[in-house]
Amino acid sequence: MDESPANEATIILITSTALLLLLVITLVIFILFQQKRKHQHRQQLIELQNLNEQALLKSKLKIQEDTFLAISQNLHDNIGSNISTAMLLLYKDEQASTEEIEDNQKEVLSILDKVVDDLKNIARSLNAGYLENIGLNEAINNRVAQLCRSKKYKIESIMNPMPQRLNRQKQLILFYIFQEAINNITNHAQAKNIWIYLQYEKDNMIMRIADDGIGMGHSDPEKPDRKGSGLINMKNHAAMINATLDIKRKQPGTEIIVTAPDPYL
Repeated sequence: MDESPANEATIILITSTALLLLLVITLVIFILFQQKRKHQHRQQLIELQNLNEQALLKSKLKIQEDTFLAISQNLHDNIGSNISTAMLLLYKDEQASTEEIEDNQKEVLSILDKVVDDLKNIARSLNAGYLENIGLNEAINNRVAQLCRSKKYKIESIMNPMPQRLNRQKQLILFYIFQEAINNITNHAQAKNIWIYLQYEKDNMIMRIADDGIGMGHSDPEKPDRKGSGLINMKNHAAMINATLDIKRKQPGTEIIVTAPDPYL
């Protein structure tokens, strides 16, 4: 009779111990599972960050590539032709009067001043911190000046003053989108007029780039054909900074509208 309570106590003790061990094992497994999930989450964040950094690096390289192309065109179309003109004016013509020679020399000095200014702009654009140093507005103004010197386009550019400095990453992406839009116009649109508007508001900024070219026709901007790939790149880069990019077909031409929230430092 005395063994029954002892047996019950033993059974209760064993059962309690087993339950306690099961609880501890379950808790350990849960903690290990949570740690594994946290590690996976960290890895995903690192991968996303790496992808973001890679995309930013590609944007920087593309901007540099476009800058070098613009410099090459500037050297050929403007600086080269100005130097050729200066050399012709300096050519000694035995029949030229003293007054004509003096006028030619003044014109040569004026041309060389323009050449020096162009070379200074080139030197600035080759600076690694070019965009960060001068800001988005000035970088766009410099590109517009290069396009105007080509005498292929009539450009209207309106930008209200920037209220404060832009976030470095967002400024880089916005300039990339601007360059890509201009490249689409110069390579495909066959446009004569270009309109560029930058509007800075309290909590966002809006960039509009329009042209009067042949537009995108019936091509789908979501499909990566030769024209559409540039548009997809712009959309992808806009998404990196939580911006929206809308494409409007006009008669004639195309308008690209980028709205970037919280663009400031």
